[in-house]
Amino acid sequence: MERYTEPSAQGIYHLAPVQVQLQDGRITGPAVERLAAFENLYENLLRQQEEISQKLEVLRGQGKTNSYQFRELMGKKLMNSHTLSLIALYVE
Repeated sequence: MERYTEPSAQGIYHLAPVQVQLQDGRITGPAVERLAAFENLYENLLRQQEEISQKLEVLRGQGKTNSYQFRELMGKKLMNSHTLSLIALYVE
């Protein structure tokens, strides 16, 4: 993946000018598209966590905690949780 940012000596990151453009008073360009993709990924992971939690609760209520579906969903929830934790290390 090509890097769009460069760190300064003070540890502040800057975008290369070719990665952003000003169009109709709005900033656009590859860097903005990549940020949007990251934000979409993050929101999708949060939404999936909520949906998975609801499905797991239904399966728990049906006593299907040993089913393949329950274990698969639990695995997805753990992977999503791990990914969200990694993102939090770098973003928040």
